[in-house]
Amino acid sequence: MSECLHCDIVDLVRERMERDTELTIAEAAAKIAESLVDVILLASEDEHAKLMADALGFFGQVFLEKTGAVAPDPSTARH
Repeated sequence: MSECLHCDIVDLVRERMERDTELTIAEAAAKIAESLVDVILLASEDEHAKLMADALGFFGQVFLEKTGAVAPDPSTARH
């Protein structure tokens, strides 16, 4: 495992998709979404709504940045 959780997750998903040729990207994305729910549920119940909103907002921002629709925010450097 590396120091980058994001990289480890992406590597794990790629490896799984290479082994299981029947697993579609849509199915993998659904499993990742389910895992995100499980991570959010680790927090206290009063934090669930904010965590879900923050995660969805971050998802949208990163998607726009990685697709080139908006310029990356230099204060939140990612790879």
